[in-house]
Amino acid sequence: MAKTNWNMWIIKMIATSLGAGAVFWYAGQHSIALNEIITTLASVPFLIILLIEGIDKFVDMKDVLTSLYQQSSGTTGYILVLAGAVLGFAGIVWALAGTLTLNVGSMNPAIIVVAGLLSLYILAPETGDDELILYIWLGATIATMAKYFILLPSIPGLPGLTT
Repeated sequence: MAKTNWNMWIIKMIATSLGAGAVFWYAGQHSIALNEIITTLASVPFLIILLIEGIDKFVDMKDVLTSLYQQSSGTTGYILVLAGAVLGFAGIVWALAGTLTLNVGSMNPAIIVVAGLLSLYILAPETGDDELILYIWLGATIATMAKYFILLPSIPGLPGLTT
């Protein structure tokens, strides 16, 4: 069993908590209902859910943020870790929001919230052991009776595969 680097764990926890706070603040400012989040989550293509789980396992297995810290230690290392987390979060939100927008047909605040939550899941420490997002996505799909199930993401010019 690998020894836990508590300093890095605390930094990751703080960054993830700040990100969650920002996502929840955004959701509150736009009065997003839980129904909108469930519907949007259920409309995430299955392939994207599998991709998110794979990326999460890779990020946790390779401990990407700790690798950034080890490139330079001390205060500079912590700043590098936080910058990497912020850039990773923004990049993942941008990619997921774009994918969801293609599937839903228009951008809305619920898409930003779901993309933010999925991004936080990838960046949060110690989430690579379980397929939590897959289980939550399955729950949302069951709750919506698979009305929004999509196997592959929509690609402009090509129809998505749906049930």
